[in-house]
Amino acid sequence: MRNVIATFLLLTICMFSMAQVQYDVEPEIEAIQSDYIKVWDKVGEMKGYRVQIMAVTGTNSRNTAENERALFQARFPEIPAYISYTEPYFKIRVGNFMTRLEAYKVLVDIRDMYPGAYITIDKINYKN
Repeated sequence: MRNVIATFLLLTICMFSMAQVQYDVEPEIEAIQSDYIKVWDKVGEMKGYRVQIMAVTGTNSRNTAENERALFQARFPEIPAYISYTEPYFKIRVGNFMTRLEAYKVLVDIRDMYPGAYITIDKINYKN
């Protein structure tokens, strides 16, 4: 008798776990959601924060910046690093942070290797 009850319970659990949930969504809501996704897909950049780890100028400054960027990426592969040029400096900035607090957490982690690093406002990549 126990086996029959156990089998019945097991079959009941299996049947409920295979049930599909279906949502009825208004067509207007789907249209708004679709428009929202399309608009934000077009937005490539937005105001945010990055941590500047280095600014170099002079002879071979571009090579120095590229080498330091590669070293940073090897140490922190999960954090994107970017090189920008604003005469006369090549700057290395890292991260795509929506808030200053997110940038600060990374700044604390890298402060030992880059004691002159600081948080700066920049245009960040939204999709990353």
